[in-house]
Amino acid sequence: MSAAPAGDRGLAGSRGETRFPEASADLAALLRAALGARWKLLHPHIQARFTLGDGETQAEYVGNMHQVRCTRLGGLFARLIRYARVLPHHNADEVPFRFDVQPVRNGLGWIKTRTYHFIDEVFSFRSRMILGEKGELLEHFGGGLGMRVRLEVLPNRLVFVDQGFFLHWRGLRLPLPRPFWPGRFVLVHRDLDAAHFEVTIDVVHPWFGPLFHQDGTFERMEAARG
Repeated sequence: MSAAPAGDRGLAGSRGETRFPEASADLAALLRAALGARWKLLHPHIQARFTLGDGETQAEYVGNMHQVRCTRLGGLFARLIRYARVLPHHNADEVPFRFDVQPVRNGLGWIKTRTYHFIDEVFSFRSRMILGEKGELLEHFGGGLGMRVRLEVLPNRLVFVDQGFFLHWRGLRLPLPRPFWPGRFVLVHRDLDAAHFEVTIDVVHPWFGPLFHQDGTFERMEAARG
């Protein structure tokens, strides 16, 4: 799936979702709403990383994925859902990586774009993360795939853990039975210092074990200004 337009109109899951009365121009608003009182427990460096300054329209993070790994079965799965472009099927080291996050135009939410610069391919995909009606985080990928997300705050870490997958279309969500899940998804954002942080991503299937692993070190660049 090719990258979606710069705005959130036409992105997967943009219809029939919860709309909030006022839009937020700050990325941190979504985390504050999802974490509640736990926001104060989040490391100040991580809070700052998701806070936009005056005139900033998005946050941009760059660095290298030191390892991008998938098992043979993981690679097969990634190819089967290539239409959604949510998982690369590559095995590579020191892959230049860029991650852009911008607020949605209406309500609380993020548009997230990830780009891997492999030697033989630029692999890029986009998703939309919003707060659902019950205050849970929902991430909508292309091709109708979605994921419920739970946040955990640990010392120097912010952890994103899936709470199940679903198919979505025009605001409707159909839960996927556990055997059809890609696997338990865990992303850990670990603070290193004021400028740098580490990200690890693991996908472990309940039957087939580890399928995907990625880890890298990144820094936030000066965000684009309007």
